[in-house]
Amino acid sequence: MFELPPFRQCPRCKKETFGTLSVGDNSVTKRCQQCRYSHDEGLPDLDKRVIYLDQFAVSELYKTKSKTRKPGAAHEKFWQDCYAAANRAYLRQQVIFPISNLHADETIVWHSPEELRLAHEMFSGETSLERTEVIAAEQEWQFAEAYIKKQPAPAISFNVDDILTGERNVWLPVFHINVNSNMSIFAPGIRSDRATAEASLQDLADQWAQKKPTFDEVLKHELNAYGPAMRQALVAQIKRNEAAMASNDPSSVLQLSFNLINRYQQLTDLFIKSGTPRNAAFNEVLKFLDWPENHFQPAHRIFAYLFAALAWRISSGQRTAMKASILNDFNAIATYAPFVDAMFVDRQCASLLTQGRLRSEISYRAKIFSMNDPNAFIGYLDDISEQAPPEIVMLSKDLYGAT
Repeated sequence: MFELPPFRQCPRCKKETFGTLSVGDNSVTKRCQQCRYSHDEGLPDLDKRVIYLDQFAVSELYKTKSKTRKPGAAHEKFWQDCYAAANRAYLRQQVIFPISNLHADETIVWHSPEELRLAHEMFSGETSLERTEVIAAEQEWQFAEAYIKKQPAPAISFNVDDILTGERNVWLPVFHINVNSNMSIFAPGIRSDRATAEASLQDLADQWAQKKPTFDEVLKHELNAYGPAMRQALVAQIKRNEAAMASNDPSSVLQLSFNLINRYQQLTDLFIKSGTPRNAAFNEVLKFLDWPENHFQPAHRIFAYLFAALAWRISSGQRTAMKASILNDFNAIATYAPFVDAMFVDRQCASLLTQGRLRSEISYRAKIFSMNDPNAFIGYLDDISEQAPPEIVMLSKDLYGAT
C-alpha cells in the first residue's frame, strides 16, 4: 500500500485507514487502504525563501545526515544544529535550497557524487537555479538592446522565480523520483580545467604581491576587461572545438562546446533585426562588448568588485592559498546574490563582501552567511521556521513529520 500515516477515519467506510497518497502543487490526495475511497484536499498558499548553499555546506550537511562525518570533526555541533534547522524550515515549507550548475560540476569530482547529488535534490524543493552563464547572457542581451537603442544601462529585474526551474511555492511531494545519471566521464576534464585555473590564479596572486596594485587599479582593469575577456573566450572555444573535431580521439567530443558561439550568433542576429547590415553585424557586436555601460552588468560588476577586493588584500600582504574554487564562489555570488534571499558562502568571500567599497558600491538582495559567524545562519533558519503559520506547521507535521 502507498498510503502514508497518520491515518484517520475514512469518510466512506469509517475505518481508521484514511491516509496520505500523494502531495502535488497545492493539494494532497487522501485514500483509504480498505475501501479505496479517495479525495483531494486543498493546501494553503506558500511563499518560500530561496537560499543558496555553497558546495562545502552541501557536503557537510550530507555527511551530517548520512552520519559519515568523522566523530569529533571540526564544527560537529554546528553542522548537526544546522541540518536540524535547515530541515525544519524546509519541511515546514518555508525555504528551498536549489541546485545550480556550479554544484553539479563540484559534485562530479566528489568521491560519492550520486549520493551527494541525491542529498541536495532532497533539499532543493524539486527546483534548480538557471545556469550562471545563461543569466549572464540574458543580462548582456538586455544591455545590447539598450546599446542598439542608444539608451543608458538598463534596469535589471531580479525576480527569483525568473531564474528557477521548477515551482518555488508548491508543497513538497512525499515521494522523490531520482534519475541516477553517471557523470563521472566528465570528471577528468573538470579536474584539468580546475588545475589550469588554479595555476593561473597563483601566478596572478604572485604579481599582485609583487606589484601591489590598488583596489581602484584592479577594479578599473576588471571592469574594462569585459570586451577583451569575452572575445578571448570566444576565440578559445572556437579553437578548442576545431582541435576536438580534427582529433582522432573519440573522447574529444566531450571537449565540444557551443554556448559562447551560439550566444554571439544570437546577438549578431539581434543587430541584424535592428537594422545593422548583415556583413557588419558581428563587428558591431564586438564594438558593443567594449561599451562602457557594460561596467554595470550586475554579474560582471559584482565579480569585478570581488576580484579587486581579493587583489587588494594580497597586495596588502594578506596572502592566502589560491584555489580554483574561489572562482566558482565569486561566480555564484555575482550571479545569484541579486536574486536569492540568502547565501551560505566561503569564509573568505563573506569577508571580502564586508569591505567598505563592496558594501557601498554594489547591491544585492541576499543576506550573506558563512563560518565566520555560523550561529547567525542557524538563527536565520530558526526565524524562518517560526514564521510559518500554525496551519502550515500542523499540515507539515502530518504530511512530512516536521517538528
